[in-house]
Amino acid sequence: MSSTQTVPEGRILIRGAHLLTQDDALGDLVGDVLIDGGKIVEVGPDLDATGATVIDGTHRAVLPGFVDTHRHTWQGAIRQVGTGWDFPKYRQHIQLTWGPEFTPDDVYIGNLTGALGALDAGITTLRDESHIQNSPDHTDSAIAALRDSGIRGVFAFGWPSIDSNKWMLRGEATHPEDIRRVRSDVLADDDALVTLQAMLRGPELSTLDVTSKDLAMARELGVRSSMHVGNGPWGPEFRGIGSLGDAGLLAEDLLFIHCCTSDDDELKMLADSGAHASVSAAVEAVLPGLGAPATGRLLAAGIRPSLSIDTEASVAGDMFNVMRAALTAQNVGISIDPDTYGALPAFTPSDLVAMATIEGARASGLDHKTGSITPGKDADLIIIRLDDANLLPANDVAASIVGAGHPGNIDTVLVAGQVRKYGGRLVGCDIDDIRARAEASRDRLFAFDLVEG
Repeated sequence: MSSTQTVPEGRILIRGAHLLTQDDALGDLVGDVLIDGGKIVEVGPDLDATGATVIDGTHRAVLPGFVDTHRHTWQGAIRQVGTGWDFPKYRQHIQLTWGPEFTPDDVYIGNLTGALGALDAGITTLRDESHIQNSPDHTDSAIAALRDSGIRGVFAFGWPSIDSNKWMLRGEATHPEDIRRVRSDVLADDDALVTLQAMLRGPELSTLDVTSKDLAMARELGVRSSMHVGNGPWGPEFRGIGSLGDAGLLAEDLLFIHCCTSDDDELKMLADSGAHASVSAAVEAVLPGLGAPATGRLLAAGIRPSLSIDTEASVAGDMFNVMRAALTAQNVGISIDPDTYGALPAFTPSDLVAMATIEGARASGLDHKTGSITPGKDADLIIIRLDDANLLPANDVAASIVGAGHPGNIDTVLVAGQVRKYGGRLVGCDIDDIRARAEASRDRLFAFDLVEG
């Protein structure tokens, strides 16, 4: 951002942009968005700009901010080290070797790095699937970093990365009780910018009995829960969704992550319960053993999935990458197995934009606040330059964004009306200092000898 540019604040009018509103009543249009008091006040043509800073939307697309419904954000400072790994290697390095050695400072800089990277990529809402609860200080540092970044954060409280086998290999320990302290003392306000949910292990990583107890606690605390299911061979062996359905525990407050090897009957149970799904198509495509992205199968079951990054240790932390991966996986599937994949519902770039925005908000229980350009909702918005060399002449706006977009095309990002990126640069953070702290954390962790699984 040029030093001569003034970052807009207060009352803002975005004038004459292509609006992909994700609001069924408004549709897609060329028009204006008026923002005041952190809210979207009005959407339409030729709005009154009195008292507002005007942002020229010519050759620009305005979207609701992307919603990442599943990211292990604490791994931000070790991003891309595992590109090309399979799951056993990921587990050996991150969950068994480095995870136990993370200090609260490591968690803070990891979460801050991850959250700022998300903002830079147009992700305004981040569900931080945090399984680094090694101590209350680790947890508090993760939350502090989300708050300091300025992102809309959902802190999904998980389990420790100490003695990982105890927690993840059908472990019988129930969810850490420290979530009660966080609920009462740290994240009690469900209207705040950073709020609380629970990341439970579910029947595939623990047992049905443990999951029943964990869910009872989460519901007692009034928080939504997520679980990893359909993870490679564990999916058909333990039937995470199916076992919950048989026990009468499925409900709208649940988000199921991956679902790659969950069977069709389970997906029907998921749909009937009103629960939600998150497809991490990029990770699922490059991390052998998880299974194929379930996008088309979920749609066939009547579920509009959300999208997510999963871990930056293995893939890029932007939604463009995930949208393309979902489309690529579906079409590769048709080429390899046309009878199976060809019978699944097709999905378009516009569908993928919806999965990355409004469906993510619904899956996070936040669609009353964000996910669409709707008057009365918080102004979580991104502005994409359609006249950049890789996007012009933007013959189809949604297709251009999905097919060729990248974080560098994002000019402006607002969260609750606060500008977090402007002129293509993050606002209000010292990147040099953050880089130095991330490098120091990385170097300390990389010095540890690998632990065998």
